[in-house]
Amino acid sequence: MTDRVYLRYSTDKQTDARQRHALAALLAAGAPAYEDPATSSRQLSLDRAGFTRLLHEAAVGDTIRIADAARLFRSVADILALRPVLARRGLHLRVESGLLSGIDLASDDPGTKMMVSVLAAVLEFQRDMISENTREGVAAAEAFGKTLGRPTALDTGRAADVVEAYRSGTAIKPSPDSTTSPPRPSAGSWTAPAPANCPTNSTRSRPRANRPTIPRGRTWK
Repeated sequence: MTDRVYLRYSTDKQTDARQRHALAALLAAGAPAYEDPATSSRQLSLDRAGFTRLLHEAAVGDTIRIADAARLFRSVADILALRPVLARRGLHLRVESGLLSGIDLASDDPGTKMMVSVLAAVLEFQRDMISENTREGVAAAEAFGKTLGRPTALDTGRAADVVEAYRSGTAIKPSPDSTTSPPRPSAGSWTAPAPANCPTNSTRSRPRANRPTIPRGRTWK
C-alpha cells in the first residue's frame, strides 16, 4: 500500500507551498506527488491530467493524501462522480490535517457519504460566493472608471512600430518621449577629487589657559 500525494491550485498566481508544508512528512518519505497546477476547481477531478495519472498508477489499497478537501473537489457533482471510482479501485482518500484527518472520505458507509456530501455543498457554496464577490468588485471598479488588469507598456502606435521593425530587421527607433540616462564616464577621463581643505595644526591649536607659574625649588601650597 502506497501513499500518493495530490496537489492542486487554481491560478498561475498561486503556489502549492502551503499544501507541500502540510504534506511535508509524506513528501520527505518519498511519496509520489501528482500535480494539477493552475487548474480551476470547476473542472471535475476525473478530468484533470495529474489526478488521472494518479488513478492509472495507483494500486488496490493505496491512499490518496490531500492537504484539504477543496484541493480535490469543490462541488457535490464532483464528489458524487469521484467516490464510486475510488471504491471500485479499492483506493482510500484522506485529508492530512484537521477535523477530517481521521476519516477515509472514500468509505461507502452512510455516515461518511452524508458527511462528504454536506462538505462538498459547503465548499461549492464558498466557491460560488468568491466568484460572486469578484464579479461585483469588477463591476464596481468599472462603474468608477477604473481600468482593471496590467497596464500596457506600449500604446497602439508604438506597438505597430516595434512589429514593423521586427519584420524588416531594422533597429527600433527610440520613443520621442523616452528619457535616457547620461553616459557613464570612462576610466581614462576619471580624476580623483581634490582633497578637502583640512585645518593645519597651527589653525587648530588653541591658546593655552593662564596657569600659575611654580618657581623652581619651591613647593606649591
